[in-house]
Amino acid sequence: MNRWWQLILCLVLAGWQLAGAQETATDPPSYKIPSGEDISSNEGIATYREQYRPQQYFPESAAWVGADIAMLAAILLLGCVMVWRQVHTRHFWLPAVLSLLYFGFLRGGCICPVGSVANLAIGIRHPERIGLSTGVMFLLPLAVALFIGRVFCIAGCPLGVLQHLLGGRRSHTLPPLPHAILRIFPVITLVATAWLALRGTCFLVCLLDPYKTAFFLGYGWIERIFHWLHGGLVEPGVLRVGDLMSWGIFAAAVLLGRWIYRPFCRFVCPYGVLLGLFSMVAFKRRRIEQSQCVQCGICEKQCPVDAITRDPKTREYTISSYHCIQCNGCSSSCRKDGIH
Repeated sequence: MNRWWQLILCLVLAGWQLAGAQETATDPPSYKIPSGEDISSNEGIATYREQYRPQQYFPESAAWVGADIAMLAAILLLGCVMVWRQVHTRHFWLPAVLSLLYFGFLRGGCICPVGSVANLAIGIRHPERIGLSTGVMFLLPLAVALFIGRVFCIAGCPLGVLQHLLGGRRSHTLPPLPHAILRIFPVITLVATAWLALRGTCFLVCLLDPYKTAFFLGYGWIERIFHWLHGGLVEPGVLRVGDLMSWGIFAAAVLLGRWIYRPFCRFVCPYGVLLGLFSMVAFKRRRIEQSQCVQCGICEKQCPVDAITRDPKTREYTISSYHCIQCNGCSSSCRKDGIH
């Protein structure tokens, strides 16, 4: 694994260097407050308006663009290696925690391919509004899914990691009819998110996210600590984020997650629909070698998202590439090494 760590480190450093170069090239020129004589004419007023930059708000450094892309690429690469080599499922905590700390708390949960669904929908009408970070972060997990499946769900998604840490490890099996109905909801969410974004109404997926309050709280505290360490001004008192309703929704989602594994990912997330579709035609799809299967059913019990089912006629177990999140739980528990 040392070689992979070296490659990941090189990717991160390259991303920072690329972002630094981009920042130097794209940072706006310093703004100078004009005098009354400078804007006495109509032409001066137009120039003033064009060059005006509010002094109390500072745009985010372009270095974050390269850092975000490099971090996502590194996490997905590590996840792909772990899936390809069938590393035990308990070791997936490493890329998962990296994703939670970086994209969840350091970046506030807003730099995420899940939310970029709405951004890309807006880009259908206004392509100029799609930035480099949004486009790459939307396409990169899909490209990985086309190669080896939904690695992003288990290794790169802060929403999924938070649900995994706060929820139960094994979902209670729902009755067939409610389960089939709930699985349609992500498709509805995908269509509604794209439609509402195109109309300029709202970012539906962001409104439906019940975990954003926790991300905002972590982001706020990290920003406060950084400002304090650099000698900046920090407001006194305890930092509070969100109201009683937002925290109530968060608590309800956590309680639901104790009963149903990753409820948001499985029954709400619109990006999961796209990942599932790409995974269905992936180059490497997880499969069960029927010649080695002894019909013990352990893999079905270990699958947290009910991606493994048994055909009532042939009595054979099969894996749904659409729903499989590549957690390696089934291959780690198979006694006959029959899942690849």
